[in-house]
Amino acid sequence: MNRDGHFGMAMAIVFGAYSVLDIKSTESLIIGFLIVGLSTLPDVDLALEIAHRKYTHNLAASIVAGLLLGAVLEMGGFKGLGFIEGFVAGFTAVWIHILGDLLTYMEFQPFWPISRRKVALKLFKSSNRTVNRAMATLGSAIMIYYFITHFYGISIKPAGAVP
Repeated sequence: MNRDGHFGMAMAIVFGAYSVLDIKSTESLIIGFLIVGLSTLPDVDLALEIAHRKYTHNLAASIVAGLLLGAVLEMGGFKGLGFIEGFVAGFTAVWIHILGDLLTYMEFQPFWPISRRKVALKLFKSSNRTVNRAMATLGSAIMIYYFITHFYGISIKPAGAVP
């Protein structure tokens, strides 16, 4: 997936879960936006010109991201946000990214260092513009739905629905 696809997938997962679980706290919104914002973090390997999906797309990288963000939030004095919230956001952001990349053709080792098995579901190319745009659109729609219905409290009912 490309950047837009990863952002869209993260928005769809985070705000879809928030909608289903009726999560509305300010702290949860901050964590959600951190997850979405960091969902492209594993692709830092491209900017660093190191092997793509080798060092940054696995369990170890997700733990490191969680530990680092947890430490930042713990030391930052953010009201209501500490180590646990930061760890969850960093860890989750990397795993949502990994989930998106698992759908593509390129095999990699998502469970390293526990397993060296390479995995890819090979459903589409990571550069597929249609899939990336669709994921970005879906994620945006789910996030907008969440804010309209859960954060602002406006009820959306299908046409012909009984009140």
